[in-house]
Amino acid sequence: MEFTISNRRWLVAGQPEPVNPNFALGLHIPGRFDKILDIDSCHIQPEIGNRITAVVRETAIANGLKPYDPKTHIGFLRHLAVRFTHGGDQVMINIVTAWENPDGLAPVVTALTDAFPQIKSIVNNVNTRRGDTAFGEKEILLFGTPTITEQLNDLTFEISANSFFQTNTRQADNLYQAVLTGANLSGEEIVYDLFCGTGSITLFLARQAQEVFGFEIVPPAVEDATRNALTNGSTNAHFQVANLDSFFRRPDNYSNLPQPDVIVIDPPRIGIHEKLATSLPQIGAQRLVYVSCNPTTQARDTGYLINGGYHLAHLTMVDMFPHTPHIETVAVFQRN
Repeated sequence: MEFTISNRRWLVAGQPEPVNPNFALGLHIPGRFDKILDIDSCHIQPEIGNRITAVVRETAIANGLKPYDPKTHIGFLRHLAVRFTHGGDQVMINIVTAWENPDGLAPVVTALTDAFPQIKSIVNNVNTRRGDTAFGEKEILLFGTPTITEQLNDLTFEISANSFFQTNTRQADNLYQAVLTGANLSGEEIVYDLFCGTGSITLFLARQAQEVFGFEIVPPAVEDATRNALTNGSTNAHFQVANLDSFFRRPDNYSNLPQPDVIVIDPPRIGIHEKLATSLPQIGAQRLVYVSCNPTTQARDTGYLINGGYHLAHLTMVDMFPHTPHIETVAVFQRN
């Protein structure tokens, strides 16, 4: 869960007094970048998460830590992100601030570690930019280890604060099985995994492919993926940092790699850049497996791929977020 910390609290009619209008730790009001609804209880995170947010809120206010103002860009505390492993035995806290001040965060760290032995990692991401993001230019380890460990199927993954990993771990296993089915591997294929994150899909593929090459723009995620391959004994999985918007526009960037038989794509909600979409047919893979959390952008990108010489052969839906309108889709494309 990722919460925003702001001095612009959305005040609810009939809310019991007293209410501090200048501190909110919660979620954005729909359609408003500047108003945050203070959250006491979030039902889609484990109960320990609600107690953690309460401790952060109380300790920050008691120690005069000022929330960030999205309009004036003044203030220290910007975001609180909390990761939980599937078993609930490991928790990672990511406190995002507008500048570096470990001493200022020390009371929060002490309060959290005293109250919650499940916390294995507390990091501080420093985001000095005006953009409203929980990623920082610098990461400081305040407590414990820089990663937590998650189990998915029979694979073990170390996850750092800025690395993407599927939130619904149980259902992720079904999603990855759908990817494997779409890839239709015999053990002889070369596979490229684009937007590979911490290597979760890559390592699933590596068990049934000859070699898999993962590409990802976030360096900490590539470090996690490389470490995860070693942990799981996947000697045929390789990873590199690459800006996928432009990487495959230049054949010399990947001329030292074997040509892929299958390409797996799992981009963020914005889909794939048009430059990447038009580059994919030039790489020569016979099959593409496109995993999407946004059918709208996937539909747009399907047009690019069809124009590039592929046809849509199969489409599978996986419900990663029950009771919401969101759906994950796995599209399989074959070269004409």
